[in-house]
Amino acid sequence: MHYYGHLFVTEWLDVLWLLLTPLIVHKKQLWKALAFMVLCMLVLRLQVEIVQSTGYSTGFTGLLDWPLMYRGFGVYGFFCALYLLLSYFSPYTRGAIYLAASLSIFFMAFTVSSIVLII
Repeated sequence: MHYYGHLFVTEWLDVLWLLLTPLIVHKKQLWKALAFMVLCMLVLRLQVEIVQSTGYSTGFTGLLDWPLMYRGFGVYGFFCALYLLLSYFSPYTRGAIYLAASLSIFFMAFTVSSIVLII
């Protein structure tokens, strides 16, 4: 069990956001919120693979000793929490406005995580 617990924490910790999403967001926002979480999970893994494929397992500068996945969990975790918090406190935001807000937060998360992974 210890091995699987360690594997979950090091590789799949962000799945918890998928489990929390239906509990926090409003009914009409659910599918877009789930798509946001899945997109963040996939892009994080792609970013980590791209940086690791260059041969730098701790980023290009080596200033941070954390593994890349932990850094990504921290950055995307912050933006996922922010996204869920904003979704909870804006129950009447739907349609194109909610989608635009989702994309804005996603691109902020992508940009910040790219910088943090490179450092």
